[in-house]
Amino acid sequence: MSDDRSQGIDFSSRPASTGWEQVPCPAVPQLTLGVWFKPATFPMGVVLAFPQGVNRAAFPQLTMRMLLDAIQLAPASIISWAVNGMTFDAAQGTNPLLDQPLPPAIPGTDPQIYVMCVAPVQVAPPMPVAPPPGAAAPMPMAQMAPRGVAQAMNRKPTAQELEWLDGIDAEWNASLNIEADLHRQRKRLVDMQSKLKTLNRDLNTDERTFSSSQDKKDWQDARRWLRDCSTKLARNLKDYDIGFTSAAGQRTWFEETYKNYVESKTPFEGMEQAFRDYQIYHKSLQTLNTSIKSAVQYAAQNGERRAQRLLAQIQAKVREGNAKKNFLGVITGN
Repeated sequence: MSDDRSQGIDFSSRPASTGWEQVPCPAVPQLTLGVWFKPATFPMGVVLAFPQGVNRAAFPQLTMRMLLDAIQLAPASIISWAVNGMTFDAAQGTNPLLDQPLPPAIPGTDPQIYVMCVAPVQVAPPMPVAPPPGAAAPMPMAQMAPRGVAQAMNRKPTAQELEWLDGIDAEWNASLNIEADLHRQRKRLVDMQSKLKTLNRDLNTDERTFSSSQDKKDWQDARRWLRDCSTKLARNLKDYDIGFTSAAGQRTWFEETYKNYVESKTPFEGMEQAFRDYQIYHKSLQTLNTSIKSAVQYAAQNGERRAQRLLAQIQAKVREGNAKKNFLGVITGN
């Protein structure tokens, strides 16, 4: 690794890890991270793991930027990071969440942190080896067998392996159902974005003329709500398009593994962990679907309806004002 932490390492030329690397965290001297560069199932990124039995909540001051500094990655050089199954856009290192305390691990979700880097990787790294006793917990998906690397087991599956394969099949098909609903929710989200963009405008001449100073102030407040709702929608859209559950994240791996092994009931290395990871993927889709629905509902209530109510009030004053002006014109002959 380079000693220049401000610039960070050149990720594209950094060799893949052959096992967990133990990296101290300068911001928290008592913490040593397990780090895996370019694992077989995530060749475009880095995985961070806390020591066994250690929850992130034990370090309330720890931020994502501190972790990136520990592994010498410049925040501007990463695309996104994923925590608790949720993906966050790095915004070229400007996302304020980089400097917020990391959320504690949530039971039932992947406890590790995934960092997606900008530079693509051209050479597939070797399959990882098991960490030594006492090292960081094995990475979910690290021992799974991606296409072109996995070795199928040339035998019939045992009863336990069939149970795992059936479990993966159920989780994947349930995930596909959620994905279908997510596709519909994405359309609703984009439609709502369009509505908010149309509503977020300056008052026209008549509206400015006949609205009160309070109306104008309320309209500025309504536009702030419109912008806030639009930001929430954009964040959810990005999670859908390039997050953990997208083709740019881990979805392709899950689909290929299912087609290559699960459909044909072919046992492969790491099936037990694979079953857990399909469960995590399923839960991540559920979380994303709920988040998008909530964002659209929030935008409809606090953005669209708020703005429409206020515009309706102002336009009623416009009609009343024009009617009075026309009436005065008639009786005065002007």
